[in-house]
Parts: sequence; structure tokens; C-alpha cells
Amino acid sequence: MTLARNHFHKHSAKAAAESAAEFGTMQEQTFYELQLTQLNNDINRLKQIQSIEAKIQLKQALVPTYLPYVDGIIEANKPVQDNVFMTVLVWCIDTANYEKAVEMAEFALRHKMVMPDRFERKTATLVIEEISNAFLKKLKTNADIDLEILWSLETLLESEDIPKEALDMPDQVRAKLLVALAKGEIKGINAAITANGGEIDDQLPEWVWHHAEYAKKRLERAIDLDDRCNGKQDLKTLTSLLKKLPVSSDQVKPSEDEAKPTQQGEPLLNTNGSQVVDDQGNLAFKTT
Repeated sequence: MTLARNHFHKHSAKAAAESAAEFGTMQEQTFYELQLTQLNNDINRLKQIQSIEAKIQLKQALVPTYLPYVDGIIEANKPVQDNVFMTVLVWCIDTANYEKAVEMAEFALRHKMVMPDRFERKTATLVIEEISNAFLKKLKTNADIDLEILWSLETLLESEDIPKEALDMPDQVRAKLLVALAKGEIKGINAAITANGGEIDDQLPEWVWHHAEYAKKRLERAIDLDDRCNGKQDLKTLTSLLKKLPVSSDQVKPSEDEAKPTQQGEPLLNTNGSQVVDDQGNLAFKTT
């Protein structure tokens, strides 16, 4: 798609959303109807393909053609249901375009947009579950992962800009995200230990202790939410590791002598009852 066509699609989508906001629906917005027709044609193309891998390859080719439209909808920032937008959101997840998917999910949840009926799940549930599943699968391999994507999902679930009812989901799904986050942290910790010659000592980066603590708390919370979340063995491993890790400097307790308050004698008083002040302006005390 040329730059000029991208520009046209983006601004046409923005105009359609702004117009639709007055009526509460994208239906009968000409440009939206054109995009919806194109989307339905592309869905039919996908239905003709049996291979999951081939479907993903086609989606990878299709998604960029819809992104100018998506950006126009986001720029308009109107709370109008849009099935084209929501379908492209799912395709972004399917094609591992997670950064765009999270951006779109935040927008959709903030505006209470729902998934088309064929997806059979609420928006938050689908986004969290599908991305978490993808990361859990990838974590079983040696492939690198982008933990920031999972962190951004965690932040999204804590956002005060999104209505709480839009973030409602089964406990098992929320637990799945926490387990994926913890396993990702563990992978980074293990890499740091390997880089340190396999030694667990004070030569490890200080962040290792913090990340181990975060991962432990996430696993504990995940198990509270779903006792069958497959996090118990990781929690056991982390608990054992934390006992071996040097404590972070900001967690080191002062020694017994350092913890004792400075002992001072009784104050020296003037004849009028006020406390004596020395030549430097400090309050004076009797020596003990």
C-alpha cells in the first residue's frame, strides 16, 4: 500500500469514527462498510486454507493493509463498536505483532469494545489468554522473549482508565499471565547465573534478587487464583533459589550495633531551666 493510500485510509477511518460517534454505530458509514466488505472477503480466503501455518502467513500479509485504518480509529478516539478493528486485533496476536495488539487492546477495553460473536470470548479474556499461551509455548524453547509485552499486559490490567467490568475474566486466565511472567523472569535469572559461571554469589547483578522476589509473588498469586496453574514446581525452585541468593543491598538489615539508637546523657540546663547550647549551636548533654 502506497503512502498516499495509507494516508487516505487513516483519515477516512478517523472521519468515519467521528461521524459514527454521533449515531452510536459504524453501520452505514461508507468507508467502514468498504473495509468490512474487504475483511469478509479476506476471512473467506482464510477459510479456504486448512494449514494453520499458511493461515498465519496470509494474515501476516493482510494485517499491514488494515493498520492505516486501525491508526485512524485510534486517532479519532471515539467509543464506537468496530468489528474490523477487533478482528485485526486478533490477527495481530495470531501473527505475533504483540506490541500493536496491546496498543489496540488498551483502546478497545477503554472504550468497552467487544469481540465479534465468532470469537466467543470477552475482549480482555481473549487478549490475555492468547498472548499468555503464546509466551508459555515459546518459554519451552530457547527462543528469546520480550518480557515487556507481558509487563504491559499486567499494567493494562491495573489501569484506572479502563472500566473494571471490561477487565473481568476467569481467574484461570489471570493466573496464566502471572505464570508466564514468572517463567519469563526465571528464564532471565537462569541466564544471569549461567553468565556468572553457574555460581550463585555476590557477583550476580543485583536485579536478580528483585526479579526472583517478583516472580515468587506472582506465582503465589497465580496459585491462589488457580491451584492447577502449573506454577507450583517453579515456586518451589524459586523459594530454594532465594535462600541461596545474596540479599539485595537495599534489603540488608543493619547490624546490631548500627541498629542501636545513639545514647545521650541528661540535658545540661541553664539556671532558668532552658537547655545549654554549645559554641557550635548544638544542644549540650551530660556525659554518660
